[in-house]
Amino acid sequence: MNKNLLDRLIKKESSNLLVKPIFNNEKDKLTLQKFLYNQKFLNSNDVLKILKINFNLEQPIGYTLIDDKKEIVGFLGTIFSSIPIKEKFVEHCYLHSWIVLKKYRIEAFKLIIPLIKKNIFLSTYSPISSLEGLYKKLSFDEHHFFSKFVFFLPLSKFNNSHIKYSEDASFFRKYLKEKDKIFLKDHAHTSTKKIFVYFNENLHDNIFIILKKKTKKIIFSILDIIYISDFEKFSLHEKNICVEFLKKFKTIIFKFNDINVDKICVNNSIFSKIVKKNIYYLNKPKNFKFNILYSELLI
Repeated sequence: MNKNLLDRLIKKESSNLLVKPIFNNEKDKLTLQKFLYNQKFLNSNDVLKILKINFNLEQPIGYTLIDDKKEIVGFLGTIFSSIPIKEKFVEHCYLHSWIVLKKYRIEAFKLIIPLIKKNIFLSTYSPISSLEGLYKKLSFDEHHFFSKFVFFLPLSKFNNSHIKYSEDASFFRKYLKEKDKIFLKDHAHTSTKKIFVYFNENLHDNIFIILKKKTKKIIFSILDIIYISDFEKFSLHEKNICVEFLKKFKTIIFKFNDINVDKICVNNSIFSKIVKKNIYYLNKPKNFKFNILYSELLI
């Protein structure tokens, strides 16, 4: 980020408000829960669900803004991870749930200063509109991605005898690429489904998929496709794979995410809706490829 801007922000850190990291322990969580239940800006239960996503237990789950009465008046959630990019790991932090009581909004920037000082890769997807200007002022780069909701309905019978899948990691782990083995390990504790799809009995001819079935307002469910290891291969077999997933998960609505809207086209769909969303990056690595694996979009 612009060093002059950072210096100016640091110099402004002279009020009685303090920034304190908060960790995944009972004492910290109870204090944070009290603040979240009392504030009215975000759904507290949604924030608490996001806080369960943790890829690095040694790092804080967020930062709190503390007033002179030792009360929390602001919070910024963090999801730390080490993500594989090319041949190395890059320290990354995903930002979410930036909440500051109205009286202290002018001090909101203080919550992000400790993270900017780390000089690591920072990202956030679809922040509320009131925060977008702040991210831009902090020298975050704005990009876009697309969520495509597809209503898939097979109009004819498919011969799927050449496709098999497994959810048994002990069976398929050794057939994964090294990067996908890392994703499998990192997401072992998440509520996502890890599915190994292979073709013509050849375990080396495969696709690794991470997904999650999400229920919306108890009325309908969506199959959120979080990660596909080989999209070109998936495109060749998408109809067959979607039929298998439809049978297994009992839903006709699929959700795909990508920065390339043309890449997430699904054939044989009866209807689709595309939603454009904003992404903000700071210190984005050169070879980073968009994914939602280490973000709040897992919930």
